[in-house]
Formats: sequence, C-alpha cells, structure tokens
Amino acid sequence: MQPNPPQHGFAPYGRPPKPRANAGAAVVAGSLALLTVGMVVWFTLYNVVYATESADHVSGPVAQNLIGGVVGAGALAVAAGFTFARRIAGAWTLSALCALYVLAIFVAAPLLWGTPFSVHLGWIFGFDKSNGVAVALTVIFAILTAIMAAITGSVRSSGEKARG
Repeated sequence: MQPNPPQHGFAPYGRPPKPRANAGAAVVAGSLALLTVGMVVWFTLYNVVYATESADHVSGPVAQNLIGGVVGAGALAVAAGFTFARRIAGAWTLSALCALYVLAIFVAAPLLWGTPFSVHLGWIFGFDKSNGVAVALTVIFAILTAIMAAITGSVRSSGEKARG
C-alpha cells in the first residue's frame, strides 16, 4: 500500500497563514502616510518656531497644535509602519486616523477656536503662510491616504506563494 501523496495548499497541521494586505497597495498607502506625517511635522515645527519667537507665553491654540502635531505624527507613523508590514488592521487604522484628522481640521478646530467656517476654510486653502501650506497639504494627503489605506485593507492576498 502506497502512502497518500502530499496535497497542495495548506499544511495538514498548524494554522493556515493569515491574510495580508496586498503588497503594492500597502506600499502606496504607507508612502502617502509618510508624506502626511511630513506635512504634520512641518506644521508642528512651524508652531515650535512661532512659540519660541513669542517672548511672553504660548497661547492655547499653539500648545494644542504642538501636542496634537507630535501625537498625531507619531500615531500616523506607527500606523504607516503596520501598513508597510501588510497588516490589514494597520491599514484600517491608518484610514481611520486620516479621516479623523480631516474631520478635526475641518470641524473641530473652527468649533474649538470659535472661528467662522468660511474664514477657517479660506485659511486652509489660502496657502498664505508656511503653516497654511502645511495644513492644506496635510488635508490633501490625509484624504488620499485614507482612501488608499481603505483600499489596502480591502484588497487581501493569502500570503501563499504560487506553485509552479
């Protein structure tokens, strides 16, 4: 009696490999995320320079920008790393963070600071100073990153190599 020949596919023991995000989509989403991180860091550094030039004290919005920028850039960088590692949860987290940042810039900031929405929108897309350019590019890259990260989280590959 002959033993059964080995079967193609999953091994008869152990767990099947976890699905992973598509490699190409993960690289694009991660790269866009790093561009978004760069824009957030640019905005934060602008606020650092602004805070050091003001002799008296740091105002509430500047302190909020500094803390939010550091925390936001760090969170985006971690999510980008997990997206580069082709983790599906990392891609969805990246998409959610970018969507949250866009909402925070468009909705939360004018409400917290009492700025009329039209004035705030004009500042964002006015590209007036360095901080306005950084915020506008952050919004643009965050929207693109959120979309691409959602696509990355949706397009899966099994991680199994093709046999020939």
